[in-house]
Amino acid sequence: MSGVATRKIIHVDMDAFFASVEQRDDPALRGRPVAVGHAAARGVVAAASYEARRFGVRSAMPSTTAQRKCPDLVFVPPRFEVYRAVSTQIHAIFSDYTHLIEPLSLDEAYLDVTADRRGLGTASARAEEIRRRIFEETGLTASAGVSYNKFLAKLASDQNKPNGQFVVAPGRGEAFVEDLPVQRFHGVGPVTAAKMEGLGIRTGADLRRQSLAFLQHHFGKSGPWYYAIARGQDDRAVNPDRTRKSSGSETTFASDLTDPDAIEAGVAAMADDVWA
Repeated sequence: MSGVATRKIIHVDMDAFFASVEQRDDPALRGRPVAVGHAAARGVVAAASYEARRFGVRSAMPSTTAQRKCPDLVFVPPRFEVYRAVSTQIHAIFSDYTHLIEPLSLDEAYLDVTADRRGLGTASARAEEIRRRIFEETGLTASAGVSYNKFLAKLASDQNKPNGQFVVAPGRGEAFVEDLPVQRFHGVGPVTAAKMEGLGIRTGADLRRQSLAFLQHHFGKSGPWYYAIARGQDDRAVNPDRTRKSSGSETTFASDLTDPDAIEAGVAAMADDVWA
């Protein structure tokens, strides 16, 4: 068996992280549909609780749309300093199991646990203990995917959400992805998914039937990636020192800015934020 096949990778993804923190800290919000964001006419949902998601409320959705879908939706302003503090707690737990931690955001990360630092035997047991400790120490639930590469681990973490985990064992990757819709694959966004649909590619099995030359012709430099993941292959290492490639700032104004001075002031404020 190759070294790639014997790696043990966990993808940990907190469940509705921002909204769950708010429900944890305010008992009156528990069991209710919650959106982190502002209810203003031009507000945007930053995160939605599972109760809100049942009504179709999603992150990045305009607040007015979210309110139409869920009239009982409760908006809570974001508290990023709290979310960052909780994220620090969670990453401290990760560090007890491996030094190979690749954060993707405040609420998710890859862990390479090939080395069994705590003598738990299996990667699945490590994932279970990590999730248990997160709940005990933060009061929040996490889901986990366990597999032999990053692509499969990330897919697996979505299988039993919320508060669950799923294992894709060595040799099972190709079978696991064949029935999944390509929209679930990392690197396949809405535009690419629509293009694939037009080419008759709807599932992992459809993608696997395409030749490398065909995928390169239609998707350029992404072709080899699609060819590999259709077969459950991903050789990327968990990189704890991944360099941040960009920093951005965005603001939703209460009304359109048309005055040049106001526009300049708005741009300057966001530039200052990016610089900081």
